[in-house]
Order: sequence, then C-alpha cells, then structure tokens
Amino acid sequence: MKLFFENITENVKVPMDFPLEAVFEQALEIFEELPEDDGSTFGIVNEQDIVVQFSKYNTFMWLVEIPDLSKHGVHQAICNRNQCIRILEDLFSGADAMSVAEFKFVSFL
Repeated sequence: MKLFFENITENVKVPMDFPLEAVFEQALEIFEELPEDDGSTFGIVNEQDIVVQFSKYNTFMWLVEIPDLSKHGVHQAICNRNQCIRILEDLFSGADAMSVAEFKFVSFL
C-alpha cells in the first residue's frame, strides 16, 4: 500500500504523483496528525492503483473519495474520524475499496 498526504499547517507533503510505501501503523500516525481545521489531505493507493482520498469536510466529518475517471466522476462518502480509521484498517487488510463505505457517485459533468 502507498500513501500520499499534505499537511498544510506543518508544510509537509508527499505528492500523489509519488506516493510512498507504508504499513498501516505509519498511515494511521500520519492521518491522526493531520490538523482538523485546514485543507490538509491524505490518501492511499492500493495494489490495483485505486486512489482513496480523505479531506476535511467540516468540523467533525471527512470526505472520502475514490476518483473514477472512466465514468467522469468520483465516488464519495462522508465519514467521521472513527469510520475513516476503520476504512484504513479495511484497506490495509485487502478489502475492496468500493466496499469500505457507502459511496455515492457524483459526476464531473
């Protein structure tokens, strides 16, 4: 599993174009250190090159997205912090990315 993130407050970044190999514990540590009140983001790229990105939605919730360029859209779910941690656990355990949350498809068009 690979990860990318941008911590705007700390000015630390691993770009999505060059994600780093990581184990669950590393990913969880980075996710938990992200500020909750800025535009920081976090994402995972699984073995099938599926991207699952997390970004702050509001004070208590995160927007979890899986881009689907072939359908010109994105699958989205709004999750709390505990749900995001469970999603990370599931992804690192090999779960199908589309089955880790109740995603709704949103078209770019």
